[in-house]
Amino acid sequence: MGYWCTLHLFDDKKFYKEIVPTLKGETGDLTADCQEFLKSHVTGSTLHLSKQELEKLVNETIGNIVSISNSFDKTFKINSEHQKIGDYNDQIDFLNNLDIHYHFCKFFEFYIFKTCADFFPHLPLGKGGIMRQFELSQETFFFSIVGDLDDWNPSFQYAGMGIANWLTHEDVQYLYLDKENLTHDDDSLGEEFLSLLEIAHSNEIGFITGVDMRENILELLPNNKIVKPETWKLENSSELIWKR
Repeated sequence: MGYWCTLHLFDDKKFYKEIVPTLKGETGDLTADCQEFLKSHVTGSTLHLSKQELEKLVNETIGNIVSISNSFDKTFKINSEHQKIGDYNDQIDFLNNLDIHYHFCKFFEFYIFKTCADFFPHLPLGKGGIMRQFELSQETFFFSIVGDLDDWNPSFQYAGMGIANWLTHEDVQYLYLDKENLTHDDDSLGEEFLSLLEIAHSNEIGFITGVDMRENILELLPNNKIVKPETWKLENSSELIWKR
């Protein structure tokens, strides 16, 4: 079957100002969001749990989320715990053997798209990623920046599924400055990406990618959090996937 990679708009300013401090337990309260997440995450939902059982599960889940979140550096991309393990394959094995890592990845995916990213509309990348949509020189800003976006971060994935990586609004501005140097063929998604880049640039927001995410859950979350709905009426891209 293969994996399904998608590109979405991402409010990185809200992420770093509000979401990261909440994930680290410094501000806010994750209780209500965690309860909502567990309804679809726990086998058979949480309706069969007593009030005390649910409260215990929620507190344990939040404790694990806060613990892992505090292992990241200021970019929230580098986890100090598994970075101590030199070999990349050993890092992956270490993460995949942690039950709390699985729950963290699934909550992170859910929470990001509930608060600071929109699932719809999005650009389907399949197996290709962004790099394969263009003929790129390694000397360009675009090559170096998008290379990071196509480099999937195992800290947010369990068995290759979940959030892959993201670019900040500053990264997007650099991409936009280099867009005149991009060439692509008619069979690529290059034109659709450039349309999305135009929206991200004009709204000063970033990009986020995910792989084999739980679409049936994410598509139920509120949309149009990042840009106004009328923005999309100006776009005529047949390759963007809209809410069904």
